[in-house]
Amino acid sequence: MTLLLVVAVLPWVLSLLLGFGADQLDRRLNPSTAVVLLPILSMVTAFSVAASMAALAAVLLASGEIAWVSVGIIICAWMFWRVVEVARHVRRVAVGASIASEFGDEARATGGIVVVDSDVPDAFAVPSGGGAVVVTTGLAEALSDNELRAVVEHERAHLRHRHSVWIQMCEIAARLDPILGPVPSKVRHAAERQADESAATLGRRDTLSAIARTALLRKHLDHGNRALASTGGDVVRRVQALSEPPRHRRDRGILAAGLVLILAFTVISTALFDVVQDVVAPETGEVATSIFR
Repeated sequence: MTLLLVVAVLPWVLSLLLGFGADQLDRRLNPSTAVVLLPILSMVTAFSVAASMAALAAVLLASGEIAWVSVGIIICAWMFWRVVEVARHVRRVAVGASIASEFGDEARATGGIVVVDSDVPDAFAVPSGGGAVVVTTGLAEALSDNELRAVVEHERAHLRHRHSVWIQMCEIAARLDPILGPVPSKVRHAAERQADESAATLGRRDTLSAIARTALLRKHLDHGNRALASTGGDVVRRVQALSEPPRHRRDRGILAAGLVLILAFTVISTALFDVVQDVVAPETGEVATSIFR
């Protein structure tokens, strides 16, 4: 039982480190690394936390003592609530993707770009329906040709790098484990920075100008939580990064540590779910096969 408690606590330690250290990781890692590593770590962490709670709940419910059984029921209720939150989020995303897929259908006949007649200055990527870059006439008229090309390339980079998938991985993980709440915003910022660098291949100054002008045009609008919009992430940091020569940090050490954590906590999750299986449906003729018994 002591070993079970020790192993069950480890996922929570990783969750706290990732949740409270997300900002430092975002600043330390190259955007292309952060946008992939953080979502995978988040999913592995959320899965291991769920395994930890499931194992503890199973053992407590099987204890037969009223106090422990009550705690086990509370844990089960919490887990059920988190799963419901995930289901609600997935449903909202599915509905939004279904509506936005109309842009993808239209984009097939327009070279992947859809121009919307609107005074609101905006541009965003739509991954559903085959993918589309949507630009409003309000933004197209406000930017120079070079700036507009930079904006379009920025949004195409979102589609090319599947940023919506990585962001949704973080969103789901954060709903399973609320401690990971700060991570999605950091991944969004990393996605914007990676897209900025893709656009900067067409001209660093034009990209910087396009982002700054778009942000200024939209400063009076409430653009909420749009994951793949031109003014997403920390615009000040994005503009500052583009005003400097591109920097490529060495991420090998952090990548290696990340891979070790992913493998280690995958094994831990498997072991914890083995506890659940031993308690709920032990193998015939065996009282307990778990390594913790």
